[in-house]
Amino acid sequence: MSDRSIAAPDLATAMDWFISTSADPNLCPYFLSIDHAPSEQIDGSEWHHTAMIISQNIEHQILADDLGKTISPATGKLKQWKNTKLKYRKKFQTQLWHELKKLPLLVLGMSAREVDIVSGEDGFARELGIFENYRRITINEKIMVEFGPYRNSDDDEYQTIIISPKHATMAIYTAAYMLRIHNALSSAVAKTLSNDSKDNSIWMQVWSDKPPNDFSGKYAELMWLLLGSANAEGKFTWGGFQTQEDQPIDILVDNLAGFLNSATSEPHKYQYSGPVLQPPISGTFFWERLQSPMS
Repeated sequence: MSDRSIAAPDLATAMDWFISTSADPNLCPYFLSIDHAPSEQIDGSEWHHTAMIISQNIEHQILADDLGKTISPATGKLKQWKNTKLKYRKKFQTQLWHELKKLPLLVLGMSAREVDIVSGEDGFARELGIFENYRRITINEKIMVEFGPYRNSDDDEYQTIIISPKHATMAIYTAAYMLRIHNALSSAVAKTLSNDSKDNSIWMQVWSDKPPNDFSGKYAELMWLLLGSANAEGKFTWGGFQTQEDQPIDILVDNLAGFLNSATSEPHKYQYSGPVLQPPISGTFFWERLQSPMS
């Protein structure tokens, strides 16, 4: 397996390669970092990109540190993608593969046209098991989306979340994609352990970049609700770093999402021209485009 490519041909193979590097595939939680480009909302962009990094022992901290030292030796840290120029971006693209190959990490990218995200909302909601539990309403002549009712674990009272459509649609899409990733990971682990693939005991600790209105806003509350929904319950813990200073892991996944965005909009600038990767290869990369509905 170590003489394979770093780029997997499909999601199932990506998960198999990733799990093959684990000493204990059943060890939880799996740590997942996630970010989006250009943003976590429907904003008129043609494309939206989601980047994820998954590891068992937070090896993406090592990846962030090693890339920072290689790309920005003066500071030893990665920079926010929006604040970088082409020279930095090309170095990131080249060095990513050479550092990733050393680590038991899975880097995933999903790119989707905004029109497909919007048109696929009903399907994503069905995957999450929430289709009957949310609706569009009008408040002061403005269309909003209401989720619930659901019980708040703090006071056990029924309540709802009301949020803008531009955030609701993206949250549903993102949660459905994460559920799909979880199911693929669970199947790969079950195959390795010769267990029933329907055993969804795998738990993922999600570290998100700061969502709209931070972690106390409606978007964060909605993601917490969706990842605790009927089809996702018990599979995720959702949160993120709530410090003022950017964390290396957050900057890493920001760079990955930015790279996917830049490589899509200007592919001629991101043709890999570095040396051929030599085995052994431990890391795995898989980038796909949404085919709606998700399957």
